[in-house]
Amino acid sequence: MPAKPAYVASLVIPALIFVSAVCYLIMPLDSKPILPFWEAGLLISALTILTSFAAAKSHPAKAVPALAVDLFFLIAVIFLIYTGTLDPSFVIKRPLGLGASFGYNMILPFLMLLSSILTVKDLLNIHYAYSAKGREALVFMAIRLSAVVALLILGGILFIIIYKGIGIISWEFLTTPHRRLGQAGGISTAIVGTFWMVLGAMVVSAPLGVGAAIYLHEYSKSLGLNRVITIAISVLNGVPSVVFGLFGLAFLVTFFGVSLLSGSIILGLINIPTIILTSQEALKSVPNSLREGSMALGATKWQTIKKVVLPSAMPGVLTGIIMGVAKASGETAPIMWTAVTFTATPVQTFFGVIPNIFQPVNNLDYHLLNLIYFLGAWDVEDHAWGTALVLIALVLGTNMLAIVVRNHFRKKISW
Repeated sequence: MPAKPAYVASLVIPALIFVSAVCYLIMPLDSKPILPFWEAGLLISALTILTSFAAAKSHPAKAVPALAVDLFFLIAVIFLIYTGTLDPSFVIKRPLGLGASFGYNMILPFLMLLSSILTVKDLLNIHYAYSAKGREALVFMAIRLSAVVALLILGGILFIIIYKGIGIISWEFLTTPHRRLGQAGGISTAIVGTFWMVLGAMVVSAPLGVGAAIYLHEYSKSLGLNRVITIAISVLNGVPSVVFGLFGLAFLVTFFGVSLLSGSIILGLINIPTIILTSQEALKSVPNSLREGSMALGATKWQTIKKVVLPSAMPGVLTGIIMGVAKASGETAPIMWTAVTFTATPVQTFFGVIPNIFQPVNNLDYHLLNLIYFLGAWDVEDHAWGTALVLIALVLGTNMLAIVVRNHFRKKISW
């Protein structure tokens, strides 16, 4: 059944209610300006459902009770708002023994969200005469709404971080060390420390991860052993990072102390499973015909891997390495006891290039964690939001770099 303009128009109001309700659930906004729209929208939605149901040529008898329940819910919400029963002082205190209480700013948007979903469901069922096609349209609508909700949540988080953190961002903030426990100064030493730690993690993990992937896929002949090793790598990839931190505290700190070297090694160990798995998938994507053609021309196994397989798999390999870098730049627990300090100590370098790997360093994650600890005791909120914004920009920039590198190398591949 083709979608009629009147039917499409009837979905506009519940869609707007849905989007606005999600926004109000994410962000603590005053709902008073939008309340008249919500009231009028619910009333129009209820009338639209009634008129659409009455105008339908046929409908199953079992649909009437479900429709009546949905209409009763819409009317009940309208009644609660109109009579003032649901007002800003309304709160549900610790329902079912939960430790949290739910106030007006959460309950009202949630009711609007649920009302919009029920409205869309009823309009779809009525339009498709409660057929299987209607249920299919409902499922696809739910999938699209899930994508919209995910984007709105992520967009809301990014918006709040940017809105609260952009005011503190300045050249001085980015190029000076912090002072007075983060109440003054900037985050330059944290940025530099993060850079060297992530670079060290990449130096540790990239050769080991790529080398292990090449051996497992190109040289190892035991399928059973490969399967066991792959399962072990997948399990290791799911181990909480704090466990790696405990390992680093027990072994690495004993030999190298709390230092840049200890932190780089532990972050590199965390990245290795990700790099192995992504590199294996990249190697699997290379057609065997390329290997066979190279071997037929007289190339050795290593020459084939070096000149044919690796260049063809390079987009996936580099993507895995850069994703590992992004993951390492967001880790806090593994480095808390192995590498970092809150003291604004600059990284010592030899010849202006080589860092002193045996000294502790600052780190953006650990710096932000300490600022969060200080909230309420010292005036560090602006600096905390600014640090969070820089950290988010670093992670997003790294992931964008992975996409650019992958696309660049894909253009050079043809088979």
